[in-house]
Amino acid sequence: MDVQREEAPQWQESDSCQNCKQPFFWNLKQMWDTKSLGLRQHHCRKCGKAICGKCSTKCTTYPVMGFEFQVRVCNDCFDTIKDEDRTSLATFHEGKHNIAHMNLDNARGLMVTCGSDRIVKIWDMTPVIGCSMATGFSSR
Repeated sequence: MDVQREEAPQWQESDSCQNCKQPFFWNLKQMWDTKSLGLRQHHCRKCGKAICGKCSTKCTTYPVMGFEFQVRVCNDCFDTIKDEDRTSLATFHEGKHNIAHMNLDNARGLMVTCGSDRIVKIWDMTPVIGCSMATGFSSR
């Protein structure tokens, strides 16, 4: 992988929202003092802050950290994420393939499947079965 990735942050611990300071539902003392109900705690996947639902109304992808599908981020982080940061770094393959016939060639690390839709697919299984021999198959 040629792309420099970022490590996901450690989730921070807090008894109240780190943005608006509202107490979470287990913070009984602050709830009593402020005469308010406690809120559910969430975590921003970009910065790791403990935040409430009002301060994390946005969801987005962030492939640089490995989040190819939408995850919760705080409103502040959402505003800092650029369109380039949302560009997918993964290759997705259709997983729905009703297999009617299958053959695995252990020596070359290839699996051939034929679906009930009469589509033939060739799968590189070397990462799964640990075959180190050349497959003799070009992806072109």
